[in-house]
Amino acid sequence: MSISEFRTVLKSSELNIEIYRQDLSASGGFSSYVNYGNRFINDRSTYTKVTSNNTVIAGHNAYVLEWYRKPLARVENDKCYYASIDVRTDENEALTFIFKSSKPFDASGGVKSYIGILNTLGFTDRSAKGVNIQTKTVENTAWNEETKQLYKDYFSSESSLTWGIFEPMAPFSFTNLKELEERVGSQFRFLLYYTNINTNLPKLETVLANAAEEGRTVELTLQTVANSSGEGNMLMDALDGQYDEFLNRYAKIVANSGRPVLFRLCNEMNGDWCMYSAYHTSKDTQLYIEFYKYVYEIFRENGADKNTIWVWNPNERAFPYYDWNHALCYYPGDEYVDIVGLTGYNTGTYYSGETWRSFDKIYDSFYYQYCAWFSQPLMITEFACSSYGGDKGEWVRNMFLKLKDYRRIKTAVWWDGCDFDSNGNIARAYFIDDNEEVLDAFKSYFEENPQ
Repeated sequence: MSISEFRTVLKSSELNIEIYRQDLSASGGFSSYVNYGNRFINDRSTYTKVTSNNTVIAGHNAYVLEWYRKPLARVENDKCYYASIDVRTDENEALTFIFKSSKPFDASGGVKSYIGILNTLGFTDRSAKGVNIQTKTVENTAWNEETKQLYKDYFSSESSLTWGIFEPMAPFSFTNLKELEERVGSQFRFLLYYTNINTNLPKLETVLANAAEEGRTVELTLQTVANSSGEGNMLMDALDGQYDEFLNRYAKIVANSGRPVLFRLCNEMNGDWCMYSAYHTSKDTQLYIEFYKYVYEIFRENGADKNTIWVWNPNERAFPYYDWNHALCYYPGDEYVDIVGLTGYNTGTYYSGETWRSFDKIYDSFYYQYCAWFSQPLMITEFACSSYGGDKGEWVRNMFLKLKDYRRIKTAVWWDGCDFDSNGNIARAYFIDDNEEVLDAFKSYFEENPQ
């Protein structure tokens, strides 16, 4: 019941029942909720549909979907048989019941079947909802002295804000970054670098060595990506043991570097653009948690726990904005999270439906909510403002003013790149130096707050 505002879970050794109460007023109605939330079933290479039908449960219209997938070798007691029942309680609300079983469901309609259970459903007065979660900071006793010192220097309660950056070539090459740093008059301490499963590992060795030589710390991100059509989901493939060799080699490279690394595994997991999101894994956030813990254990076995600081990082808004996709449903546990990351972009207005949002509009409620939920240090793992749709210079000045109030945020990492549209045109320019007003705002800040 710890996150009963979003989810209640009933558990046994063979069966989990997750219960969600979804506000439909901003979700496009019941049909949209059902169709969008269950779109994963179209991936026939991963899921086998048993049945789907409309029915009536306790006097309310409902949609039933049952499916299964193969059990995954790296998941103990894998609950790979599913049923999702969406019950429309009124015009603006639905109840969703997700059954996860380690055995096939009883098809007889008896009490062991999900329909048998739901036929006992009755409605009472609405109870209060709330969030009782309050994480605890767990001391990481495995860290070497250098990693302990970096955490103390940059992420203790006394630490001031330190800046990092994503520059597409760094730290593989520092040429472009150093030119930018000369222009803003400061050096960026943390460097964001992305890797995908099955990428070039010798390049990772070079990146970590280059960063160490320059006295920088890498915010190292590892993600799964989309397989070719019809070839399943890479996160599930990893949990089935297909990438054990890669993950062990990856962990050894991190361990052999010996230097502290901020490690971010499969960030923005509550966004439907990520193939490891529950949107793609049949509304099952537990698979993300299983993968997170699995990689954590691989790092420990290879000695990378001595220099790895673990960063858990949802997106500021869930897409889809459904309770079964809420960030807290992906939380792996206090002992697996050293820093909680925040990510929120002002994407501008290049695309229809987007709105220009100020820094405080993005971060105010986000920040204070996370302060209430999490005891770990906070960092903005990546963020930026687009140049299309508003005054970017004013946005950056507002950002610097508001960051003074966000004292729990210890590091902010600017994403200095761009997004392209389908025709290859720049749709979102996030560069620091795309106009002099923005560049001057950064210069002024660093003059007053040297890194």
